[in-house]
Amino acid sequence: MGVLDRFRRRDTTAAAPEPDDVLEPEPVDEVASRPLNAAEESRLEAYRLRYAGRGIDPADLASIAAAWDAAVAHGDEAEASEVVTVIATAIGDHLVGAGYRWVMSTDPFGTDLAVEPPRRGVPVVVRTLVAVRWMKREAGWVEGVAGHLARSARR
Repeated sequence: MGVLDRFRRRDTTAAAPEPDDVLEPEPVDEVASRPLNAAEESRLEAYRLRYAGRGIDPADLASIAAAWDAAVAHGDEAEASEVVTVIATAIGDHLVGAGYRWVMSTDPFGTDLAVEPPRRGVPVVVRTLVAVRWMKREAGWVEGVAGHLARSARR
C-alpha cells in the first residue's frame, strides 16, 4: 500500500486533531559519507567488468539507457539484482565523469555505495535510484534523470 492509498482510504469523517494533539516531526539524522576503502573499490571494479556484456560505455549515457530499456523489456525477475547493480554502477561512473565521486553513504535507511556531488550536496544512492524504477518497470528515464544530475554537477 502506497502513501497515497493510505490517504485515499482514511476516514474523512474523523475530527481534525486539536492543536495540542499535533505532533512535531522528528528531525532526520544527518547523512554522512566517507571515501571508499579497497574492498569497496574492488566491488565496483567487479561490477564494471559486466559492462561489455550489456554494451555499456559509462561515458555514453545513451548506451546505459539502451541497456536499461532492453533489460526492462526482457523483464527477467531472476536477473533483477544483476541489472540493478550493473546499471547503477554505470550511472554512478557516468556521474563521476561529470564531477561526482564514489563514496559510502550512511543515512537513516542504511549504508550503501553512492556518488556525491562536486559541491556540497546529498549523495545519490544510485542503486536505490535504479531499484525503484525496476520495481515499476519504468523505461525511458535514464537519460533524463542521469543527464539532469550530470548537468547540475557542472553548474
